Amino acid sequence: MDTTTGHIRAAIYTRVSTQEQAKENKTSLPEQLAACKKVCIEKGWEIIEPSYEDAGISGHLLEERLGLQKMLADAKAMKFDLVVVKDFDRLARSKTKASQIRDALKKQFVQTYSLGTPIEPRDPKKYDPMDDDLGLVVEGVSDFMNEIERNKIRRRMMLAKNAIATSGKIPNQVPFGYKVIRTLDEHGKISREIVVDEEKAEIVRRIFQMSEAGSGKRTIALQFNQDGVIPPRKGSSWSSQAISYILRNKTYAGYVRWGWRHADYEISKQKKLRGHEGIEKRGNHTAIVDEKLFDRVQIELKKRRNSYRGRAQMSRGLLTGIAKCIRCGYGVTYCRRRIKNSKRNPNWKDIETAEYRCGGTMYGKIKCSQRVMSASKLEESVISQLKNYLNSPAMKKMISEETSKPLGTKAKISPLSRLEEELNKIPQMKLKQQEAFERGFITIEDYGEIIGRLKNREKDLRADIAKYSESEESKESSKIDKQEIWKAIKDFDGFWKPLDFLGKKQFLRKVLDKVVAGNNRIEVYFSE
Repeated sequence: MDTTTGHIRAAIYTRVSTQEQAKENKTSLPEQLAACKKVCIEKGWEIIEPSYEDAGISGHLLEERLGLQKMLADAKAMKFDLVVVKDFDRLARSKTKASQIRDALKKQFVQTYSLGTPIEPRDPKKYDPMDDDLGLVVEGVSDFMNEIERNKIRRRMMLAKNAIATSGKIPNQVPFGYKVIRTLDEHGKISREIVVDEEKAEIVRRIFQMSEAGSGKRTIALQFNQDGVIPPRKGSSWSSQAISYILRNKTYAGYVRWGWRHADYEISKQKKLRGHEGIEKRGNHTAIVDEKLFDRVQIELKKRRNSYRGRAQMSRGLLTGIAKCIRCGYGVTYCRRRIKNSKRNPNWKDIETAEYRCGGTMYGKIKCSQRVMSASKLEESVISQLKNYLNSPAMKKMISEETSKPLGTKAKISPLSRLEEELNKIPQMKLKQQEAFERGFITIEDYGEIIGRLKNREKDLRADIAKYSESEESKESSKIDKQEIWKAIKDFDGFWKPLDFLGKKQFLRKVLDKVVAGNNRIEVYFSE
């Protein structure tokens, strides 16, 4: 193997991950550049100016590293033969990313040289990437070492953020509605305080109130954009995704959640399936919305998700999301159709009709008759049956009894309270077992078995509490529904006519379980 070197054109690449590092002497860009230039001069290599650099950008963000992208483009233009770096981890700490960059350079027959693990470059006129076994070995070892160092850094960061979250502080960027105030304490250390941004917090409260009232995410987003409400980010607009993120973010109810989600969706999915719940606890920051309101909204969102009714929110049909095709069971869609009678006879007028169609045939899912029924016929029939149902003596008696029940004088301990009480005792039970083990009263095998049982019981209790909490909220929600139904029973027309379209649609969703229609038949099923 010929290792003699001819004339080499060397390009220098420097990078730091954070702006703070860019200001430090040991890892600063000028220090890296000076060290690389010194070696190039000693070796007699021609230095290509200007050098390439990326300041304050993490190594894994290849597309955002403009200096790197410019260097790769110039490599294709054959502007240099060698890339010089202080250490191979300046290319990337990730083994996969570093290999990706070097492979791109090797395709252009460009070599890499690290001051940390120096291997003399080959003559550019004789260099062949397929004939560089020693380089592959050194690069591979360096990549593994950098990957290990990257994992160490990640673990240190995660431990620090876990400690912050466990203490009740938000370890990451604060969500819309909060702001961070930074001050210096007497020791010169930066103190970070999270406070409510009242102007934006009022928007968050409005989102939760609108959602509880029945407005869908898309409806809220469209309304906010029409009203010119401050968007979550400058230069952006409100979207259903932004509304969804706010409605599901428990930070607004005064909690801190950390470690439950990963940037990679597949990793997040596996963590959730395997029970990696992360950290969730009451935070030190001020809640923007009441916890009970937050829980009610989660129940409503779950109902819409399970019934697919959220998709029908913007439809102009009163029964979209409720009515099903009697033939195949698919949900119906609302369509307007213009019948051009004037084409058949100039003296006839064109008319516009509305009808419900089978959703299964609309998107080619199944073979079924397209038309279900005229919209006016179906809606009038359902409202007529609803009116008769509400005015029935049995319904009047049941609602009257439910709404007039006196409050009990002596509160009974609910199953939910018992579960919460048992859950609160588990940390103390774990501590007692730990003390028993430390004093030698139990063996390590017994200690492990007992702690395992306690952890399993804790997990079961949390699941039961979540189930009961949802049940209790549903009961509370049904009480509100009964008050509305009672108003409708007393005077249906007086209750129904003043409602706008959205109000009518929401009321029907509360009192109707489903409507099955088609083949000139209509079956109405009421909620229990």
